Amino acid sequence: MRLIRIGALVGSVVLLVATLVSMVSEQSQARSEQSARVMATVLVADQSVEGTVFRALAVVGAANELTDPEVLSRSFGPDASACVSTDDASRCTGADLSALAAFSSAISASAQSGGPAAVVDEDTDSLLVVSRGSVTAALRLPATVLVDERARTTVAAYDAVVDIALSEVVPGDGGRIGPLTDDGRIVVTDTLQLPEGGGAVQVVASAEDGAGLVGDGIAGYGLTGYVILLALGTALMALAGWTFLLDRRALERRATTDELTGLVNRREFERITEETLAVADRFQTGVCLMLIDLNGFKQINDTLGHQFGDVVLKAAAQRLRSAVRDTDVVGRWGGDEFVILLPGIEDGSGVRASAERVGRSLAATPIAGDVTVHAAIGAALFPRHGRGLDELISAADVAMYSAKTTGVIYRLADAHSVEFSADGVSATTGYDGPDRRRQPQEAEELTHG
Repeated sequence: MRLIRIGALVGSVVLLVATLVSMVSEQSQARSEQSARVMATVLVADQSVEGTVFRALAVVGAANELTDPEVLSRSFGPDASACVSTDDASRCTGADLSALAAFSSAISASAQSGGPAAVVDEDTDSLLVVSRGSVTAALRLPATVLVDERARTTVAAYDAVVDIALSEVVPGDGGRIGPLTDDGRIVVTDTLQLPEGGGAVQVVASAEDGAGLVGDGIAGYGLTGYVILLALGTALMALAGWTFLLDRRALERRATTDELTGLVNRREFERITEETLAVADRFQTGVCLMLIDLNGFKQINDTLGHQFGDVVLKAAAQRLRSAVRDTDVVGRWGGDEFVILLPGIEDGSGVRASAERVGRSLAATPIAGDVTVHAAIGAALFPRHGRGLDELISAADVAMYSAKTTGVIYRLADAHSVEFSADGVSATTGYDGPDRRRQPQEAEELTHG
């Protein structure tokens, strides 16, 4: 009996240690999930603010002498106000906006840019959008209307809050800061700078930090050896449950990560892409998908061996990650092909800058030993070249083939050259490219180069 009690006590101590470790791990994971939720919140708010400012610049820039000030302000809510002025008269929905302290700065910025300009007016905690041409049109947007109702609904679903602060001077520590813990909340701050020195819009997203509650009450275990013995059966079952949960999470990580490169694998990239395209479609933003093929990789494998090829693939993965933004997603599509998802890129100039940066990162220095690797990059834009992953991959595949055959770093898909017939052959280019989405077995099993 004594040996049984000692064994039970030792087992309980081991269980207590294991439980504490699990609690610490759970606390860390909970904080990571909350941080990710706040980060998603600030991204949604950023998109909404940028969309509101862009829309305000567009409507003010289109104003003429016949424009009703009510029309200018109506779509921005009852708190917005507007004025349309000519040499003869000035019509306003409320107070004359030319009396605001920031009005002269807005006029100067408009003259400098040759179009509408937005500046911050700290006195009224608002954004003043002005265009001066044949008429002078002005629109005042309080900070409270910069995040629209649709974005606020999304923020509420994240159990988070967003605050907007306006500043006539761009803070010296601008950019994104966080996530940080402040007074029991996880906070991320992002500073959006207005053009022509118009000031800055500071987006502050936060959510309650509940991670500190994990493990409360655990000190109740182990008051006496007998209490531990009575709780041992239940505690051992709980430990088994924790072990099962941890194993399951490890399996989930392995299911979403490429074993060789550490990048997201094809299945996880598909999932992330579908979610990103849905958000982009909802908020009317652009997304770029790049398909990257390492030139001459088969020759590297044939001459230097598959182990050296694996080294090249891992080094290429690291360079690709370092060449893109934190918000971009880099994945391994299969073999020596990689994919990159770049939210927010909407035109050819953005594609060019990103593609050239990726190409330079791969080829700037020898990637392993004295071997230098160049890449062929095909790019496709949502929604210009397709509204789904299948269409974007097909368009990027054709563009990549064109880049490879012409010897350039990258090609942007041509919307008129990616119309495929029923047999999968491009009707305009004649390129019979592989349908990479329809070969999941080959792609998933191909771990090494």
